[in-house]
Amino acid sequence: MAREAMKNQALLTEPELRARLGEFYAALDQFNRRWYFESHETLEDLWMVTPLPERDFFQGIIQLAAAFVHYARREYPGIIKLLDISLEKLREFARERFGVDVARLVADVEQARAEIVALGEGRLGEWSEERVPRIVYREEA
Repeated sequence: MAREAMKNQALLTEPELRARLGEFYAALDQFNRRWYFESHETLEDLWMVTPLPERDFFQGIIQLAAAFVHYARREYPGIIKLLDISLEKLREFARERFGVDVARLVADVEQARAEIVALGEGRLGEWSEERVPRIVYREEA
């Protein structure tokens, strides 16, 4: 679907959003498999038609995935910028959202960010992808 056409889609109703949560969980699974670009792409189509406040939550996950696309490319400024804006969005949500342990995710992302900043751009290669937070969740029925 063309990007312009996607922008003009109607926002989902609550039942429609619930019916499409499988896309959200697929994106989380992709993230946890370290398929950050694919995770971003999978969730983007759902994000574009999701009403607020859930839209911001999904965007926070998308930005988190994008941060680690930048990590794979060793683009230090992009990593930090996207981690910051992802955290800003994710912190707005309760301890849990759609089965995601948001409190744990925020704490883990803050830890990863602190480690990356402590190393700095010149030593970014010393930070291991093994340290990328996992998104802990349980699928809602």
